[in-house]
Amino acid sequence: MRFFAMAGVGVVSMVSAATAAPMTNDMDLVYGQYQMAIRAAQLCRGAPDTDAVWRKWSGYIDAKTNHELGAGERLSIIEGVKGDVTYMVRRQGCDSEAVKDLLSLYDAELAGLIR
Repeated sequence: MRFFAMAGVGVVSMVSAATAAPMTNDMDLVYGQYQMAIRAAQLCRGAPDTDAVWRKWSGYIDAKTNHELGAGERLSIIEGVKGDVTYMVRRQGCDSEAVKDLLSLYDAELAGLIR
């Protein structure tokens, strides 16, 4: 998972300070990365945005984060990264390395859940 490996060297720094501040543990970061990948896939590829698909993604991500995050914390992360990824895609485009890393994470772990 290339994106996760890069988190320590600055990719997460692209997340706004407002979003990054509440992310205090590893599970926050993992959850945020998956949410960023989903948002990038929605913006760049038209990934679906239905309740059924979100239930699949949510169950998968909750399992990856050991169900450690409460509803409020998850919602806060989702809202924060949604704006950040939208900004990244608009400024850098879907072919930028950072967005490609997000799309790679989506392809590797999340896309198969909706097929």
